[in-house]
Amino acid sequence: MPPLVDLHEDISLYYVTQGAGLRFGVADFGIDLEGRHCDIPKYERSNTRLVFAAIAPLTPTISPKRVERLTSLYGAPFGGYRVRAPLSAALEHITVYRNLFRMHGDRLFPVRTLWDLERVERGQGIGLLLALEGAEPLEDVEDLELLYDLGLRSLQLTWNFDNRYGASCMSRKDYGLTGDGEELIALCNRLGVIVDLAHASKRTTLEVIEASRLPVIVSHANFRAVRDHPRNVDDEQLEALNRNRGVVGVTFIPPTISDHPSVEALADHIVYACERFGPQLVAIGTDYFGLLNMVEPRGLEEVSRIGNLWRELERRGLGEREIRMIAYENAMRVIRENAARWRLSSLAST
Repeated sequence: MPPLVDLHEDISLYYVTQGAGLRFGVADFGIDLEGRHCDIPKYERSNTRLVFAAIAPLTPTISPKRVERLTSLYGAPFGGYRVRAPLSAALEHITVYRNLFRMHGDRLFPVRTLWDLERVERGQGIGLLLALEGAEPLEDVEDLELLYDLGLRSLQLTWNFDNRYGASCMSRKDYGLTGDGEELIALCNRLGVIVDLAHASKRTTLEVIEASRLPVIVSHANFRAVRDHPRNVDDEQLEALNRNRGVVGVTFIPPTISDHPSVEALADHIVYACERFGPQLVAIGTDYFGLLNMVEPRGLEEVSRIGNLWRELERRGLGEREIRMIAYENAMRVIRENAARWRLSSLAST
């Protein structure tokens, strides 16, 4: 079983919302809870080394228009969420992760320094890298430095709605990266905060890639050539990502895969990207705990079943080296290039 880096899981959302929209209950993360997408025992069985632990400060609101748009996007009943959340909402999610580290410090640890990254590579526990999903809590660009000092190491520019930094995949007018967005990308590069373009519009994606001096990620998306869906990325975006040396985390979000989502259907996306662009572009970004009111792809109901994907890719002709690249090496390459700029404090960055 190759080691795994998962570029997107909504662990804190699961605890903050008490499992709303999911088919399993809430329990201690150290328990192997039947049916739960992930927990520490499942990470250990799947050889998960590192998880991008999302901070998704979604605020529920009564908005028929938002409910309609989100339900059409995901093909399932979806609440009228927005990410117009104050910084305090992001802090609530960070507190969840801090408590997980306190409770399970012998098996879970925060990834904030190069030394932490070395622990990941040695397989000494399971690393969680804090990742903000949507930049709305940043009332000012410099607010990123505050979150950086609390451990944030990745920033997703948008969620499903436009914000002051960039247009989203659901934008009615794709205005791309804004002036404030350019400032934010420059600060991310200075700090080594990994820029994430999941949920971003096409123009935003292309303009961020042009602006960034470091490799970026699309943490959880699939490929439009295989499945035409607003959350997926097209070939022009993939070509730009390849030039940037970035990666796309193929995702388990059912409507982005096919009408009949399964491990075989997800493999179709991976094989397409590998044949067209090369295996160096592909990583994994499950979106476990974020599959609200959805049925998981058949064969990938929880992370401990990830071996089904490796076996299917092997059956399709991918070799051991290519599968290891997809599972682990490609994501780690991007992380290392950004992590070369990590410091314990934003004040120490140059």
